[in-house]
Amino acid sequence: MSSTADSGAAPSYGVVERGNARGAVAQWAERVRLAGYVVVPSGFSAAEIADVSTRLDRVMARQIEEFGADRLATIGDALTARCPLAYDEAFVAVASHPDVLALARELLGEYIVLMQQNGVINPAGQQHTQLSYHRDLPYQHFTSSRPLAVSALFCIDPFQPETGATTVIPGSHRMEAFPSEQVAASLDTSVTAEPGSFIVFDSMLFHRAGLNRSDRPRRAVNQVYSVPIIAQQISLVDAVPPQYASDPALARLFGFDVSPARSVTAWRERRLARTGRHDG
Repeated sequence: MSSTADSGAAPSYGVVERGNARGAVAQWAERVRLAGYVVVPSGFSAAEIADVSTRLDRVMARQIEEFGADRLATIGDALTARCPLAYDEAFVAVASHPDVLALARELLGEYIVLMQQNGVINPAGQQHTQLSYHRDLPYQHFTSSRPLAVSALFCIDPFQPETGATTVIPGSHRMEAFPSEQVAASLDTSVTAEPGSFIVFDSMLFHRAGLNRSDRPRRAVNQVYSVPIIAQQISLVDAVPPQYASDPALARLFGFDVSPARSVTAWRERRLARTGRHDG
C-alpha cells in the first residue's frame, strides 16, 4: 500500500488519478471547477483602490442625474452603476486585469468577451434585490461540462460578514435546481476578501449579497466574461470610444469581432478582412 504522506501532497491511498494544476492560475481554475469560486489578489495599491471608489461614486451620481433617482428605483436599478467603463476609462483596467483574464481563459477558452460590467452598491442596513440568491446567468436551470461564463467581483470595500460580504452555495454551479431551503442554509458560505481582491466564480454559482450591518456602503465592480455566443448586456461596441477597436486585445474583449453585422455585405466584408485580403 502506497501513501502520499511523505511527498508534501494531501495524504491519501487508493488514489490512482490526481489533478496536476501547476501555477497559480491553474490552481485557481481547479478551485472554481470544484467549489465554484476563488479569491484572487489584484496587486492594486490602496491609492488605486481609493481612486476606483471615488470614480464609481461619480459614475453612479451621473447615472442618477441622467435617468432620475425615482425612475431608477422604479426599475430596481438605484444601486447599480451600469457599464462604468463607458463613463470612465479607469474601469477598463479593472475589466482587463491580466490575472483575471488569464483565469477566465483557463476556464472558458482563449476567446472570451466581456458580457457586462456593473458597479454594485450594498448600502448599510437596507433591504434590496441583491440579498436574494441568484445566478449571474439568471433564470437558467441547466449544467454544462464547461463554464459558459465567469464572474469577477472586484472588491472596493472590505468583504466581511458584517459589511454584507457575498455569500455563496459552494458547488451549486453543478446543480440544475436551487437546493432545498434547509440544505441551502447549511451550505451558505460568506466569502471574506480584502479591498482590491477579485472574487472570481462560475457565473452559474448561486450567490447573494449579505445584509450590510456596518455603517458604510459596501461597493464592488462585477465583470462577467463569457464565451462569444452569449449576447452582451449592453453593446460595448456602441458604448465605448471607437479607438478601442484598434487594440486587438480590447477589441476582442469588448466584442468588436462578434457584434451582429448590420447587413449581409457588412458580414462578408468583416470575414474578408480577417483573411487579410481586400481586393475586389
